[in-house]
Amino acid sequence: MKAADLQLRSVQVRFLHPDGQEEQRSLEDAAEVAFENCGAIRRIPHRADQAHTPSTHWSSTTNRMIECESYLESVWMTMLDFDPEVTGFSGQPMQLLGVDNRGAWKATPDLFVRRLDGSATVMEVKNPGRLNDAKVRTTAERVAACCAAVGWGYELVGEPPGRQRTINVLALAGYRREMVGVGDYRTQLLALASEPVPLGQLVSFTAEPLVARAVVLHLCWTGELMVDLARPLEDTTMVWAAPAAGDAGARP
Repeated sequence: MKAADLQLRSVQVRFLHPDGQEEQRSLEDAAEVAFENCGAIRRIPHRADQAHTPSTHWSSTTNRMIECESYLESVWMTMLDFDPEVTGFSGQPMQLLGVDNRGAWKATPDLFVRRLDGSATVMEVKNPGRLNDAKVRTTAERVAACCAAVGWGYELVGEPPGRQRTINVLALAGYRREMVGVGDYRTQLLALASEPVPLGQLVSFTAEPLVARAVVLHLCWTGELMVDLARPLEDTTMVWAAPAAGDAGARP
């Protein structure tokens, strides 16, 4: 049976409010819920012999801890934190209980993402080797149909695109928290980087290059400084100040 032949008959949505209260609504009524603020609807199993590596991720976007089921899922959370268009996201935010012309089913999507324009996307994060598994594809078709019915986007993903970009973002994530000294260096570094300058040269202009390097990497995370993330972060990497608000430009 093809995805186009799928006919949803009834879908209920279970979720936890931020205060921990559980609720169940019809799919249509759940469309207005801010799932990006919800807690995980299910307890992620922890076993000594499991292949997944469950953990918690501190989100710099939402300033809270979010449960994740695997390392790959935590990588995607980091990429979402780095995306300036993302205003919030949650892990394991809902359980869908559905009936369609194929039978009864249930699914718990991995991520719910909200963006600046108010749009939302549900994401399923899978090991790249399992993306074409029949069970994975069947669940994806059902969840995608639910998302389409309420106006959400849907993505079934493996590894984030651009391996070097991912490596760089994960490295910058180590500097995502505001640190002591950022205010002392921000104005100077942004002025020095008004034109593209090699990273090593930029920090050498300051009294404490080691501290300045950490500040530069923090400003690259926040988007105040720009860098070509398709290339390794080295002393020769060109860095420049981001365009002023309202000017053309986007984080690479």
